[in-house]
Amino acid sequence: MESMLDSLVKNLKSSDLSIIEKLTYIIDFIRPADVNDIDNSIKKIHQIVNYLNNNTKTADDLSACVNRWLIKSRISTNISNLGILSRDGFLHELNKRFYNKFLPSPPKEGDFKYLFATLFYKNNDHIWVNAIENEIWIEFFSTILYNNEYSQTTKDYLFDELLYAVEILSIWIASEEFDENFIRIDSSLLNKDSAFIELHRSISSFITVIQKAKIDINSTELDFQHTKVILEQCHDQVSFLKKKSINKGISVALTYELERLEQIIQRVEDILELIKKFDTPEFYNSLIELFKESVQYNSKKNSIYYFYNQNIKILAKSITNNASEHGEHYITSDKNEYLKMFFSAAGAGIIIAIMALLKINIYQLDLSLFSQTFLSSLNYGLGFVLIHMLGFTIATKQPAMTASTFAKAIEKEQNNKANQLKLVELIFQVSRSQFAAVMGNVILALSVAFVISFFFFSNDFKILSVEEKMYYLEGIKSYSALFYAAIAGIWLFCSGLIAGYFDNRANYLNLKERYFYHPFFKKYLSPNLREKTAEYLYENHGAMAGNFFFGILLGITPFLGYLFNLPLEIRHVAFSTANLGYCSADFLLSLKDFFIAFVFVFMIGFVNLSVSFILALKISLKSRDAYFGSVFSFLKLLATESLKRPWELLFPIKKSEKTSS
Repeated sequence: MESMLDSLVKNLKSSDLSIIEKLTYIIDFIRPADVNDIDNSIKKIHQIVNYLNNNTKTADDLSACVNRWLIKSRISTNISNLGILSRDGFLHELNKRFYNKFLPSPPKEGDFKYLFATLFYKNNDHIWVNAIENEIWIEFFSTILYNNEYSQTTKDYLFDELLYAVEILSIWIASEEFDENFIRIDSSLLNKDSAFIELHRSISSFITVIQKAKIDINSTELDFQHTKVILEQCHDQVSFLKKKSINKGISVALTYELERLEQIIQRVEDILELIKKFDTPEFYNSLIELFKESVQYNSKKNSIYYFYNQNIKILAKSITNNASEHGEHYITSDKNEYLKMFFSAAGAGIIIAIMALLKINIYQLDLSLFSQTFLSSLNYGLGFVLIHMLGFTIATKQPAMTASTFAKAIEKEQNNKANQLKLVELIFQVSRSQFAAVMGNVILALSVAFVISFFFFSNDFKILSVEEKMYYLEGIKSYSALFYAAIAGIWLFCSGLIAGYFDNRANYLNLKERYFYHPFFKKYLSPNLREKTAEYLYENHGAMAGNFFFGILLGITPFLGYLFNLPLEIRHVAFSTANLGYCSADFLLSLKDFFIAFVFVFMIGFVNLSVSFILALKISLKSRDAYFGSVFSFLKLLATESLKRPWELLFPIKKSEKTSS
């Protein structure tokens, strides 16, 4: 280790090396072979500190070079942009990261991004840097930076740069006053000065006073308090815009802008705290936190995955906002709602039995694969839209909506962590609702399919041949059916996203007004009927689109399997039940085979529901930066509560019965 230190000292004394190269040798010396072995790194930091304290000539030369570099650097620009979403938007930033990954940009004088990229060039450097305590880093940087000639000049420059950075950021925030997306959501921004404008005025006035009078920073406590109040108003304004956007329509671009604006406001708060605590122990501790954050950001600066992961939350927010508003309608809490859900699902079961018959007839026409796919997709899509228009419920459509309600419950808890007891109660309500809906779908789909098939059988006409019956029964009873059920679950999840997207578009484009003033409706409908039609189409825009595209996805899956030579099919609980009904009418199916097939039907339903619910819950949690907590503790709690009151998982219990128990 001593030889390594000697080599480092030799490089520090060299006049042929730039300050960046010398700092690179220092960090290489400190960097541990194993990122978790920070004890060795701490020892090396102490070695450097001790050497510089005992060799003032080398220490002064090194600190002078570091201070001169800092004074020429653009601290304000770097501190303003660090970790803030790009102003250019998602696609431009993605393209830039992809390009820089293979052909990095050339170094720029005074550029902190280049400095960090040079010093901390390993992707895991942030792990050991963050693991070392702040006090050790403060001692290290104090030793490297302290210089009688430059220290005060560097401090003054740093203070001025912080003032300039916060002023620039306040201008960015004020410019959002005239953003067309924000004005569309809240037109009152044009009629009065918003908190954004007031923040810029307050900061600009505050900076002018400090720079002209050179007053003691402690005497400006009232200015800090006033600015803090305005910052709170800025946060409130962003929250208000987010809430209104749910009804006014939220696009990916708008969500991106709101997220970026929130980051900038937070950065203003952070810099103001640095100004307030300037040249105090708290200030230097905050600087080290900023240093650690910079190293972490540097490790991900060209990471396409990190950028995707950061922005997928924005995309998820823009899609799931509307879904969370409708989730409560799919959860029953009492006997009346439970029965209403059952009968609503029963109505859907009747339509599904007819849709299953039409699909059988389409396959019996012996058409080309493309024609078969086209007609089958329309059968599914238009059938699901009809079910929705009649006010009926498809059981498997519920999870995409209820998952958003779960995530909303998690988001309301402190630190975005789940209140697991509350979630267990929600699970009980959802489980009851799902059971009512599935039973409604299954009982009526099976019964209607059996009656139709028996009617034709009684009149010497068979809907299915023996080979066709074997085909459909094998399609239900095989374990591959569970894999196909998972594919249907994925499409169910996608249909929920599609519904959320089109609901957002309906708000964003103000479709209610567009329908009301449409020339066709104005010509043929009375004002009252036109208003009702416009209201209906607007309210159901997302649901009808989601149902139609769900049908298209189900219909094209076998065709995609044919194109890519993959075993792709779908299994849906209600259609599998109807197919079982059509296979049973001639009474040739044994009771044992019928029972096995019926069990598989419920297994298919379980997979349909589970896959779509888990995927929808995952994206809803991601959109809210919420987390589920310990899965093991949740399952243990759920099992305990289920053993206490198993029937409540399937049937509603009266409040009086709950109290007595």
